[in-house]
Amino acid sequence: MKSDSEEPPSRQTAGVDTNEFFFPGIGTGGAGVSALLVHGLTGTPFEMRYLGERLAARGVRVRGVKLAGHAGMPEELGPVCYDNWYESVVNGLEELRQYGEPIVAVGLSMGAVLSARLAADQGESVAGLAMLAPAFFLTTSTSLALRGLRGVLGSLTESIYLLNPGSSDIHDAAARSFHPSCRLMPLSAPMKLLDLSAVVRPMLSRIMQPALVMHARRDHTCPMRKNVSYVMRHLGSVEKRAVELEESYHVITVDSEKERIVDEVTAFVERFRIAPQTRAVG
Repeated sequence: MKSDSEEPPSRQTAGVDTNEFFFPGIGTGGAGVSALLVHGLTGTPFEMRYLGERLAARGVRVRGVKLAGHAGMPEELGPVCYDNWYESVVNGLEELRQYGEPIVAVGLSMGAVLSARLAADQGESVAGLAMLAPAFFLTTSTSLALRGLRGVLGSLTESIYLLNPGSSDIHDAAARSFHPSCRLMPLSAPMKLLDLSAVVRPMLSRIMQPALVMHARRDHTCPMRKNVSYVMRHLGSVEKRAVELEESYHVITVDSEKERIVDEVTAFVERFRIAPQTRAVG
């Protein structure tokens, strides 16, 4: 029997909405730019909702996707692969393309890796790329443990679920106290993240779009130095900027410096805004 904490989180409770979302971004004479927001592994669209709401308030059209297998029962995450996660992101892009506006991909953690793949694959269909706490590398101990378990267990990793007694990697105690977390996680899920990251790392040189990278020094999940140094060294973008955060941990979109995230991402996204009269031509 599962406890209440293991029930599907795809519902609104106590102000926490874990559903995917779409905000038209009206109020400033038309959106003129769209943002595709992508959450992380075992996370939910809630991780990106505050950022999405603030972007929409500035007139940005926003689509927050739910990755395949997420925001439901733990058993739903086990069977999916990273190509299923990527398909969720591509579908979100296709929804936004109908508006004929520049689209900026904004991803958190694994969502940043998926967004990077999108930018590399889709070329000019993605105008800009913002990677927040990118998960191209986990901690060394975690990576070694996962590879060792895969070598020993093989395909059994698909049927083994880990109990996660801890809370999300968030510095702000209030935010951490109600942040939805995955109580059970299939062992195969972080292993698939390792595989995804290995696939996408060589793609970074193909990314030519302007890029923003934000990462916290005190991230306990994805070491800042290793991730940011690698990304900035290998990105093909001529225009790229890295911002380091002092107080936050890993889930920076809801943590102590979430207003800094909003300010930086909003300024980055708004650079791609096109005037309504420009879009009307033709």
